[in-house]
Amino acid sequence: MGCRQLRWFFLLMSMTWLVSANEPLLDLAAELEAHMAAQERAGQTPDASDAPVAEEAAPSAERQGAPAEADAELKASSGERVPPVTPEPAKWGYSADKAPRFWHRLDPNYLGCATGVIQSPINLSSHQAINAPSMPGLDIIYRPVPLRLTHDHQGLRGDYPLGSFMRLDNQRFEFTHYRFRTPSEHHLEGFAYPMEIQFFHRDGEGRQLVMSVLVQEGRPNVSLATILEHLPKEKDSLHLVEDLNFNPVRFLPESKHFYRYLGSLTTPPCTEGVIWIVFQQPIEASIRQLITLHQVLGDNSRPVQALNGRLPLKSWLRDASRSGGQFSAPTTPGYYFDF
Repeated sequence: MGCRQLRWFFLLMSMTWLVSANEPLLDLAAELEAHMAAQERAGQTPDASDAPVAEEAAPSAERQGAPAEADAELKASSGERVPPVTPEPAKWGYSADKAPRFWHRLDPNYLGCATGVIQSPINLSSHQAINAPSMPGLDIIYRPVPLRLTHDHQGLRGDYPLGSFMRLDNQRFEFTHYRFRTPSEHHLEGFAYPMEIQFFHRDGEGRQLVMSVLVQEGRPNVSLATILEHLPKEKDSLHLVEDLNFNPVRFLPESKHFYRYLGSLTTPPCTEGVIWIVFQQPIEASIRQLITLHQVLGDNSRPVQALNGRLPLKSWLRDASRSGGQFSAPTTPGYYFDF
C-alpha cells in the first residue's frame, strides 16, 4: 500500500469516532468529499489513481442515427447551400389506373391535365377554322444526322442534335426530337387517323412549338420502313445507327397547308402555351407498316380535348364551293390567338 493510500486510510479511521453507529455511512462519504474539495482549493490535487474512473457512456441511438439531419443543420448553420430534395414525378401511362383520365390524380404537378382550358389535342375542322392566308409560312431547315431512336414509356422517340430548326414569325425554334403516336392524337373533321408524327421545337426562351403530320393507310412509306428496320431492341436505351443519315423532313406532306392554334403538351404535366402546327394533308403508310408500329407502341395517344371557344387558324382560303365564292365567318362563337 502506498504512502498516499495509507494517509487516506488513517484519515477515514480517525473520523469514524465522530460518527454514531446508527448513522448511515453516507454522511461519512459526504464529509470525505468536503475534505477533498478543501484540499483542491488549497492547491493539493488528489492522485488521479485514487479517484474512481467513470465508465464512458455509450453513444445513444439518436446520436448514432443522426447524421443526415444533423449534417444538414450543420451545413445550413455554416451558410453552405443545401440542395432541396425534389421527389421524382409520378409515373403515368395510357391504360388502367395510369390512363389519361387519371393523370391529374397521380401527381399535384399534373393538375393542369384536368383544370387547363387550352389543352391538346383537339379536333380540327375546316369550316370552324379562321381563314388566315396571309399568315407567315413555315421555314423548315433540318439537316440529316445519324439515326437515334429510343423506345421509352411514351413510345418511340427520335432525338436530334442542335443545328436543325424552323422559323415562324421570324422566331427560330430549335428542333429537339420527334415522336410517333398510334393512333393519332389530333382528329381531322371528327376522325382519328392510324398514326401521327410530332416534331418538337423550343426557342431560346423555352417556348415550345410542335409540328404534326397525320398518317393514313395507303402506299408503303420509305422513311417509315427505315424506322421499322432499326427499332430499338431494348427499352429506355438509345439505339444509334452511325452509318445511316436520316432526315425526318421526309415525313412532311407535299401540301404545306396547315392549321395553327395555341394548346398544350399532350403528356403530363400538360403545360399550356404550346404552338401547334398540324398539316391538313395526311401522308401515307401501308397497313402492314401501321400495324407493325402499333404492335410495338400500343395505344399511346391522349383523347381530344374541348376547344373551350378556341378557333384555330388555317393557312388557306375557305373552299369557294362551300360559301358561294364569298367568305363566311364561323357560326359558332369563339376566339383565336393572334400569335
